[in-house]
Amino acid sequence: MQQSKAVKEGELFFRQWLRSPKSMGSIIPSSKYLARAMAEEVAWTPGQHIVELGGGTGAITQGLIDRGIPREKLVVIELERALYEHLRRRLPGTLIIQGDATRLDEILAKHGIKHVGTVISGIPMVGMPYEFQKAIIDQGFRVQAPGSFVLQYSYSPVPPVPAKRLGIKAQLVRWVPLNFPPAAIWRYRRIADAAAGRGH
Repeated sequence: MQQSKAVKEGELFFRQWLRSPKSMGSIIPSSKYLARAMAEEVAWTPGQHIVELGGGTGAITQGLIDRGIPREKLVVIELERALYEHLRRRLPGTLIIQGDATRLDEILAKHGIKHVGTVISGIPMVGMPYEFQKAIIDQGFRVQAPGSFVLQYSYSPVPPVPAKRLGIKAQLVRWVPLNFPPAAIWRYRRIADAAAGRGH
């Protein structure tokens, strides 16, 4: 990406952070190192869609495209209007939807999306009310194929959600020190799936 584009995206992200710091989680977009690491952890097979919750400026989505996942198999949900409009300009051919991730099943049904593999969450979960955390996690699992998982990046070295209370297993699968701030990648699976050895 040209430096001028990166600067503009950084400015956009920072303005959104000033407006709503709790919904952004960081003052700058995810780095290419985090994007690459997230893409490497995603499980995808042809025919499945990958769903990203909280697309931001599109760094993670671009990482998925760079890995070789077709644009048309990516679905990005973004609540903030300015970021949604930016994503539509940056990522032609990818389905970008402005919507509330706690209503993910309704959103995907409306757009005819039926086969979902990994769900990626860039939504900051630390400090959010339990009801919100539960809604996001429940929605992620509800739309997925059996044995799939939710992948979350966070700036917390401990699980960003109360895993046991939510009935899930949270596994730290990657630490990305070159991101700012350094980021952890967490894999969430239903406890039943983890016990049966399903998923990755």
